[in-house]
Amino acid sequence: MNYGEKVTDFADEYSPSMHTKRFQDYESPNKEVLKHFVKISQQATTLARELYKTRLNVRYGGKSDNQLLDIYYKDKEEGLPIFVYIHGGFWQELDKTTSGPIVHALIEHYRIILVDYDVCPKVTLLQLTQQMSNFFKWLSVYAKETGAPKISICGHSAGAHLALQMFQSEFLQAEQRLNAIDNVFLISGLYDLQQLWSFESCNPNNLLSLNPNLAIQLSPQCCNYNNELIGQYKAQEVKIHIITGEHDSEAFKRQSQNYAYKLTKLNMDVNYRMFRSYDHFDIIEECSQRNSAISRYIRKELGIY
Repeated sequence: MNYGEKVTDFADEYSPSMHTKRFQDYESPNKEVLKHFVKISQQATTLARELYKTRLNVRYGGKSDNQLLDIYYKDKEEGLPIFVYIHGGFWQELDKTTSGPIVHALIEHYRIILVDYDVCPKVTLLQLTQQMSNFFKWLSVYAKETGAPKISICGHSAGAHLALQMFQSEFLQAEQRLNAIDNVFLISGLYDLQQLWSFESCNPNNLLSLNPNLAIQLSPQCCNYNNELIGQYKAQEVKIHIITGEHDSEAFKRQSQNYAYKLTKLNMDVNYRMFRSYDHFDIIEECSQRNSAISRYIRKELGIY
């Protein structure tokens, strides 16, 4: 997929790079913002691997595929709370080597897990969501075995969509319950696939292997969540932060607002927040800076001052 390709009509709303206000001195600001994002994110990951202790390429599912994750920690792994980050890339691009910015502002207090997965079309989007369910099953066991007092989940863009596999009914089973989750950060996410799946700019040659019925089935906005599971998350006081940047597209903002409304109607603890000045990419880039607006917000909500 070429994020930098010019799209037309409403499909433009689902091409995040087209809405940046940065790099306006370049011939193609949309291409530059993507190059910059990859560069900055990979540099942050490389630095994190140099500065902190790691366990790399831990397998959470499968045998020879990309169901892998990296664990970062400062002094010890066991006993610390867990912060999970799931990268975006329209389910078709990027990997955990571009997930490093989130590590730096939290490593003093958390162990950070950067999650990878197989991108489409190596797998279908349906199969990809099943990989995320595998991850959450692994996480449930790992958190208990290593004494994690609490877990926070963060997903960016398509990663926010994947993070919501935590609402699948299978996590009602006692051995798979995610009892330690307390905060969920959904940053510039996608929650309704009914429109975007048909745009060639988002889903060229239907790499996601979707059809109208699957687009509904895999849309968190359209899901009828299990009342018992919702009750469980409310009982453990899960707070869901739905976040956008000022320079996200109107479609991304609207999807976030609609999903926040859906969860509010379910009496979940939801906070919708739009950050001024950020676009779809620097809202993640600046997670590497402890005093940036996005880092201050996440740290405050996690009780880190």
